[in-house]
Parts: sequence; structure tokens; C-alpha cells
Amino acid sequence: MKGLVDEANESKLTISQLMINNEVELQGITEEDMMTQMAEQFDVMVKAVRKGTQELTMAKTGVAGGDGYRVFQYAQKKQSLVDPFTLEVVANAMAVNEVNASMGRIVATPTAGSAGILPAVLTHMYDTNKFSREEIVRVMFTASALGLVIANRASISGAQGGCQAEIGSATAMAAGSLVELHGGTPEQVSNAVGLALKNSLGLVCDPVAGLVEIPCITRNGLHALTAMASADMALADVVSIIPTDEVIDAMDAVGNELPESLRETGIGGLAGTPTGRRIKEQVFGNNDELVKDVEVEMSGTGEKVIDDGVTARYQSGFEIIGPVMVGPSSSHTAGAVRIGNVARQLLGEEPEEVVFTLMDSFAKTYQGHGTDLALIAGVLGFTTRDPEIKNAREIAKERGLKVNFLERNLGNYHPNTARVHLFGPNRHITIIASSIGGGKIEVEKFEEYNVRFSGERPTLIVRHRDRKGTIGALSTFLVEHDINISYMAHERAKINGPAISIYEMDQALTPDDIQFMKDKFNFIEDLMSIHIK
Repeated sequence: MKGLVDEANESKLTISQLMINNEVELQGITEEDMMTQMAEQFDVMVKAVRKGTQELTMAKTGVAGGDGYRVFQYAQKKQSLVDPFTLEVVANAMAVNEVNASMGRIVATPTAGSAGILPAVLTHMYDTNKFSREEIVRVMFTASALGLVIANRASISGAQGGCQAEIGSATAMAAGSLVELHGGTPEQVSNAVGLALKNSLGLVCDPVAGLVEIPCITRNGLHALTAMASADMALADVVSIIPTDEVIDAMDAVGNELPESLRETGIGGLAGTPTGRRIKEQVFGNNDELVKDVEVEMSGTGEKVIDDGVTARYQSGFEIIGPVMVGPSSSHTAGAVRIGNVARQLLGEEPEEVVFTLMDSFAKTYQGHGTDLALIAGVLGFTTRDPEIKNAREIAKERGLKVNFLERNLGNYHPNTARVHLFGPNRHITIIASSIGGGKIEVEKFEEYNVRFSGERPTLIVRHRDRKGTIGALSTFLVEHDINISYMAHERAKINGPAISIYEMDQALTPDDIQFMKDKFNFIEDLMSIHIK
């Protein structure tokens, strides 16, 4: 965070403008197009706020819902203890998360479980008529910059860092963006982040029945107020005595010390109370289809690719404010859709059967978070914003897709990890992939190879024999076809044996280019092109 503040001061730019400049360079589009892209995210946010405050919006399970509408109506009576107009912020945040729980369309900010806070405060500011739509959209880049720092320095995943990583991060992002919107300095923005995070430190992730409903909905409402109070404190020159970077590090350390039962498994905290357990039985009964197997996956090396700490996992602000998705969970729904979709693209033909193996948080809350529906939807070819995700099981049955779920400790991976065995009429593939927070995924293993790619950029996966000149020939071909390589990695089973090369690119190859490569290079055994949206 200090580096971000220093850069803003040295360049005499706001944090939002720094972030916009970064996105323009990263994505290669104009600032106008970038603003349009973010404005579309804001429109989705506002629609979710309006829907949840103007009509009773119930969760898909029927357990929760309608409270955003109730609080909004109560505020209109002008009898509240909190200023009625301010109380609408609480209603706004709850409303968005009720839309999320109904499997409606929201924007993960930075996750679906915390998606109400930033939309709540920004819609509130817009409703004051003191700020233009462009001014609101601009500080969304501020929020995304702050979220990038937190995500890369710690985590935005409840399964990894508890709810402090989700609600805490969202509160900090909202607080900082409010400060800049009101003319605060970069230092004040940073202080707002530190103050907000300190108030969320130690917050556990304890979704009742594994649903993104209790306590998620009310927690969003209350922390929207915390964001506003943190912003006011920073604008009043209250300083975070513990530097913000150290607060983020403390949040990361606390998250690592939380037991698994308090990290999005639906086991401890409120989920473990008698009422919490009763709600779970009421919603799901004993209908748990997971076949449990506690053996550690040992195929291939069985080892996780070690993070080298150099390349930031999150690079774009749209990985923090986004994706646009249907609820209820960015990690368990949007991320799971993307995992299934990567597997489908790697298979390259219509799937006939799939076996999903889940571990840790994915396994413990897969029904409540809609992970089962999302994984199936991804394999069927749906995107994160497809309203048909909720009907994925029925659609799979109609298409003749056989589906099975298993539970197993797959090894040293992120808690939200799945192995996908996907079978088509002519071939089959296996991947292990993790949903690391905010809908972002990383494929950790493809067949016997330890790999790392996300599929967010056009990605080429080449299976070939290990021999001299192979990597050079492939890279030269891409350069000659005006393809810029943003990342590449290579792995081999043994000298002169099977190998794999992965290229993430800024531009996609055409089908003709891919066929030409297959014809030109006799060392290619298989070539796959993927790109998820």
C-alpha cells in the first residue's frame, strides 16, 4: 500500500488514475473504453441494489431474504436511530446479497459473499446527487487498486483467510474509494483501508448450512456502515497507527491461524450452533452424494507447483471488481464454472461423463454454495453470468451427461480445489484446479504435469516430445503470426520423453493457425486452445 501511495504522490495522480493507466497498458485499450467497461459493472451493481430494496427478494433456499426491502421500508418512516438516509446504505448492501442468494446477477467485489458493501456505498453516493456517474465509476478503479494490494499481499478468499479476507477487504476497498471520492489524499485513502481492516481482523467465515446467507447478508449491511465510518475517520485525519501494509500482513497471519472449521467449511461458529445444524438438515436433509475417501492423491508427482512470489496472482482491477456473475459465491460458483469450462475446452468434444473430486471447503459446502451446479454448468459450456446455472443438473440429465462427486484430500492445494475427470466419446482428460478467490482460478495440474495457468487469456497447451529446438520453434511460430506471449511454461516427464508447453497470449490463434501448427510440427502430439470468459 505504501508503494501505491508513494507512486500517487510522486506522479501527482490520484490512485484511481494510476489504476486506469495500469489497466490501459495491461489491456491495450483506450481510457474511454476502460471507463465504459467499468461503468457496465456499476450498472449491474445498481440494478441489484434496486431489485433487493424495492421488492422482497428471497434466497433460493427460502431460508433468508426480504430483509434488504424491510430495512429500506423502515428507513422511509424516518423513525430510525441511525440517520434514515444513511440506513439505506445498510439496506442497499443487504439487498445485493439477497439478490446473490437468489442466484441473481451481481458483481463480485471482491467476492460474491462480500458483494454488497461497495455497491451499497457507491449507489448511496450516487443517490445524493452530489457526484456524477463518471466520478463514481472512476473511484471504482481506486477500490480495485486497493483490492489488488490486499489480494496479492494476503488473500480475498474466505476458505483461505476467513471472512476478514472477504468482508474485511470489501469494507477496506469501499472506505478507501469513499475517501478519494470526497477529495482525500492518497495517505488518507490508505489510512481508511487500515482502519477498516483492523475492525474486521479475526472475522471468521461460518456460513450456516454452507449457504451464502446467514450471517453473510446482515454482515454486509453492518460493514457498509463501517466503511463509511472508516472513511470519515480518515478524512478527519485519524491515522492508522499500525501501517496499512502491516495490518494486511496481520490479517494474512490471522487467517493462516484460523482452524479449518472457521474458514468457509460450514462447520464452526454460527454454522455449528444447534440452530445452524438444524437449518442445514432442513435444507439438505441427509442428501450428501459425496463418496468420501481420505487418501491423498498420488498420481504424477503429487506435489503442488510452488509460488515463486514474483508474478502477482491478481494483475487487473477487473479481477477484483468482477466478474459479473450469478450467485451465490464467487469462489464456489463463478470459479467453479470456470474450472468446469476449462475442462470442457481441454476435452475438445461434447462430454459424456464427469467425475468431480472435491476437497476441504469445496467439499464441505459444495451444495450450499452451489459448487455442484457450477461445476456441472461449466462442463456444459455455461459462463459465470448464465441464469441457467441453477438448472445445471436437469440440463445435464437432458443431455445425457453422467455426473459423479467424490471427496478426497488431493494434496497441498488451496482449500477450494477440484479434480475433474472428463470423458468424451473419443478421449478423456484430467485436471486439478483451484478457485483462489473472487472467481479467479488456477489450473494446478493437467494429466501428469504440474502446471499453472488460468485460461483468462487465450492459452495454448501443446503436448509434444522433449527434444532440442521444440520451444524455439513454437515461440518463433507465434511471433511470426504477430502473437505476443504474456507467459509461458514448460514441463517434461523425462529427457526425450513426453513434455508439455503452455503459452498464455495477448491474442488468440485462429482455427486455421492451430491446424497449420498441427500439420507443420510433427513433434506435436496434441494441441489445445482455451479461453474462458
